[in-house]
Amino acid sequence: MTKQEARSAGAPTRRTMILGAAAGPMLWAAGTAPTMAAAAEGRWKVASSANFNVYSDGDERQLRAYTLMLEDFDMTLRFMHGLPLEKAADRKLDVHLVASKAELKITYPAAHDTLAGYYIATPRDVVCIALRPRRAAGQDDDSNDVTMHEYAHHFMRRNLTYAYAPWLVEGYAEYVATTLFKGDDIIVGKINANRGGWLMNAAWIPLDELLTKRSQEVGPERRNNYYPQAWLLTHYFMGDKKRKAQLEVYIRAVGEGQGSVEAMEKATGMSLAELTKALRDYTKGDLPLQGYSRKRKREVPITVTRLPASADDLVLQRVRMAHDGFGKDGQVFVGEIRKVAERYPGDAYAELTLARAEQLAGDPEAGMAILDRRLAADPADLLALEYKALGLLAKAEEHPDQAAALNKAAGAVLAKAFQVDPNRYQILLAYARSRKGSPGYPSDNVMEALLLANELAPQVSDVTMETVQALAARKQYGHAAFLLKPLVNDPHGRRSERAVQLLQDLEAKAAAQKSAA
Repeated sequence: MTKQEARSAGAPTRRTMILGAAAGPMLWAAGTAPTMAAAAEGRWKVASSANFNVYSDGDERQLRAYTLMLEDFDMTLRFMHGLPLEKAADRKLDVHLVASKAELKITYPAAHDTLAGYYIATPRDVVCIALRPRRAAGQDDDSNDVTMHEYAHHFMRRNLTYAYAPWLVEGYAEYVATTLFKGDDIIVGKINANRGGWLMNAAWIPLDELLTKRSQEVGPERRNNYYPQAWLLTHYFMGDKKRKAQLEVYIRAVGEGQGSVEAMEKATGMSLAELTKALRDYTKGDLPLQGYSRKRKREVPITVTRLPASADDLVLQRVRMAHDGFGKDGQVFVGEIRKVAERYPGDAYAELTLARAEQLAGDPEAGMAILDRRLAADPADLLALEYKALGLLAKAEEHPDQAAALNKAAGAVLAKAFQVDPNRYQILLAYARSRKGSPGYPSDNVMEALLLANELAPQVSDVTMETVQALAARKQYGHAAFLLKPLVNDPHGRRSERAVQLLQDLEAKAAAQKSAA
């Protein structure tokens, strides 16, 4: 798979003064390292490295080792795709390690009992949750597979932006998810025993279905073999230089609009029947592994900080609030947060958690009162600023007659938040939404904000859609289609007919523009 230079299509890296404010000192929020000198320390710790914030209430040595493993995994992916090895992420990924499936269910009450971890990317946050590994980080332990699979998706959307076929998105994540760290060696391509069992013992999905459908679109009698076959097909291509070159030809053809089956047959020079036989033969031999060195020129700095004692009771509930909705348990959830917050009067972590819970599922005015109190004590409190602006925007939606004034007030608060941290996509997205009713939307300033938000969080579909619609409004149809196509091909989200139709319209208008030019 080649590195795709997505931003060359008209979206250069942006660090302009979008909200009319210079970047100032960064305070604690998701994606930044915490400083809690005044609060009593709790069990939960966060290990901060160049690309990750890893939260755990377990052993500190294990936490450091796990964080280093993630950094080494990121380094491996970068090396595989020719990306700069030492470049730190503009926005770190938050990874929460939980001790049990009961704790996992606190963050996601609807989780199935078999779920060992998950990843979400919403307008509220981008978070990965995983069970703490059973063994030392990086050893032969498939409990790490979930985190590495999900991080592969995160990495792909961030660094390899392109309209990949759904099977390849999943197959690539499966291929690298079993990466093994053994001393100074990194081994990529190891088989997952469960996936191998399905390949050997269950009916295969016909290749024409695998190449053209997402997993949920395959019949239930064969669906369990989607991931194993996607892994096998990816492994087949990645394990040989000649076949890898064929994969790159296929990727390019699909990205340019060619049908997946036609593109595969042209790239490989084989019919699907011949390719199926080649894959079955491939499973009978010793599957090739890719080896890399774990040695680095420089050490990986990892800083471990303890969260306040209030986080022991609230850190998982904060993750819960990153999800899109609460359903029927919203009032119960807020009631529990209120009881916890009562035990920590004046505690910033507890009060900010309660304020956000009130906004989302309780009494928004009570939440705003807490935020005003926090801002009176600290006018640069990043989350208090962000939450207050979001509260004003929510109120503007409920009261159209006051919308203009409320949106203006939200914009002023967001400008202050941007001073504190210019790398929070949540702030940039909220700013663009606060300007939606303004004449001439989207202005140059708004467009810059959305493009930067999309750079920081291309995994968040709401950010992509807002950016695409703004580009379309400015008649930048080619750039809009380029950003939308990976979202339409995303194997996880629901493929809305509206998005598919929008992509077709954008591509048609882009073609007409090119023809006219």
